[in-house]
Amino acid sequence: MKIRLGRLASDAFIILYILSTLLLRFFLEPQLQGHYLISLGIGAFALLFLWALIRIKFLNPSIFGLGRKAEEAAKE
Repeated sequence: MKIRLGRLASDAFIILYILSTLLLRFFLEPQLQGHYLISLGIGAFALLFLWALIRIKFLNPSIFGLGRKAEEAAKE
């Protein structure tokens, strides 16, 4: 049995995840003392993790309903 989040829950999870990783990077930047590649690596890893969750279909993002409109247009 695969566990999947609904569209609205996926959208909320993605927004909270991106905002929390961005906030983490803002707090971490001054401590890195100019080593911006480490911050970029953390951001890239965070996006890779998010991509993997979408790829295994745990997340089902719709960008707040825009996906449904495209699906309905494709059906017609």
